[in-house]
Amino acid sequence: MLSRSQFGIILGFAIILGIIAALVDIPFWILIVVILLITMAVSYLPIMINLYITDDMKKVEKFLEARLNQPIFHFYYALANENDFQVEKALRDVREKYKKGHYYTIYSVTYAAYKGKLIEERDSIAQIKQPALRVYYEGLLAIEEDELDRASQLASEQKKPWMKEAILADVAGKRGERDLEIKHQQEAIRLTQGLQRYLLVKKYGVGRP
Repeated sequence: MLSRSQFGIILGFAIILGIIAALVDIPFWILIVVILLITMAVSYLPIMINLYITDDMKKVEKFLEARLNQPIFHFYYALANENDFQVEKALRDVREKYKKGHYYTIYSVTYAAYKGKLIEERDSIAQIKQPALRVYYEGLLAIEEDELDRASQLASEQKKPWMKEAILADVAGKRGERDLEIKHQQEAIRLTQGLQRYLLVKKYGVGRP
């Protein structure tokens, strides 16, 4: 759904393009295609920037706060802010929207990781299709089960650098190696942008007193 500012931008471009088209006799179909492209850019560019590109955590937080009516964004916002009631509400909405299947599995496992109960989702972890994500949760599960050598081995197999660092951070934390834990946490954050960086910053308590 477009915000007022996005609608205003699109309307402004449409008016300007309409005037230009009338002056230079641009075919109507070209005008429509250009307006559609502008609409797509204005609609989706902010989403892409906030999810995958920006390092501005305040911007990501505002982006999520403006979309709390959407179950997935609500889920991540509540998760990051450790609001158990809202996390569970958002998870119910996600499950209701997606029923069974990939999304259902991913968010169930993500919630279990948040609660420290991945053992209960062992079978679901095995069903995750993306290899990097599956190995990531297998590593976190191994940590829950105090199999730290196995977790370290899974980290070495991890193809996504930030996931590797996140597993190693939790391994170090479990071993009481605080300095090493912080080092891996900082490296995991450095390797991410957008929503994922926001989630890690919140998880690791960066900026907290």
